[in-house]
Amino acid sequence: MSARAEALARRVERGAAELIAAVEGFSAAEWSTMCPDEQRSVGVLVHHVGAAYPNEAVNITALASEGGMPGLTWDVVKHYNREEANHHAGVDKAAAIALVRENVATAATMVRGLTDEQLDRVASTDLHWGAPVTVQFLVEHHPIAHPYIHLESIRAALGSAE
Repeated sequence: MSARAEALARRVERGAAELIAAVEGFSAAEWSTMCPDEQRSVGVLVHHVGAAYPNEAVNITALASEGGMPGLTWDVVKHYNREEANHHAGVDKAAAIALVRENVATAATMVRGLTDEQLDRVASTDLHWGAPVTVQFLVEHHPIAHPYIHLESIRAALGSAE
């Protein structure tokens, strides 16, 4: 096992744990608060992070193994986000948190399985405007940064600087 992959996997897990710790004590009103920057509620954003982990794992695995993520564009991501927000508008807090806990394991396991050679693989992706990025960048930008990105929106919506 790569020591670098293990360190990245732990960062994936830490992001999920920080998101859960920040939201698990929220009241029903806080849980349903709309995050204006995202046009989604706190609950939908938490569910979204949990639901994204397996997709992120598939996409990163494709880049690490095949050198590409064919068909994954920002239009596809935006469409998925809209559909998910509509479908999970009234998401239960316990269910969303359980989804994060369950699915972060998928992403962390995938990251732990990456070799240093795979982490260093460079490829262009439509999600990054054709820029040549490494697999490690994708791990850091997606399963690691993703919960923090949405946590910032949640905190801003609730007026919290935690």
